[in-house]
Amino acid sequence: MADNKRIDEPTGTETVGHEWDGIEELDTPLPRWWLWLFYITIVWGVIYTVLYPAWPMLERATAGTLGWSSRGALKAELAAADAKLAPVRQAIAGTPVEDIPNDPRLLQAAVAGGQSAFKVHCVQCHGSGAAGSLGYPNL
Repeated sequence: MADNKRIDEPTGTETVGHEWDGIEELDTPLPRWWLWLFYITIVWGVIYTVLYPAWPMLERATAGTLGWSSRGALKAELAAADAKLAPVRQAIAGTPVEDIPNDPRLLQAAVAGGQSAFKVHCVQCHGSGAAGSLGYPNL
């Protein structure tokens, strides 16, 4: 640091000794609200790190004291979605293909499933409109 600290006349604040083109840096403390917010953020970060999985390791992350994990939450959401769709899937599996158009509920579920499968597996090469691309035929 610079050794030529002095008191700034207009403000009465000590300078840190830096000067550039006649402009001096004042040694003004941070506002109290900013410091309190900073301290609260540090405390919140420590509490969050203890409660939730936070630090990645070689095999897995720290578990946290609450035992919550995003993988566990995803697994629960997927299980709930599968349970919700199970009756329709069983009905489609038990119905002959030629009879599905006669049942509007099954037809809607089958078309939605086909659209979803197309978006996941086919759109990348054949395009969203099934018009094809260079090296990939139209559908």
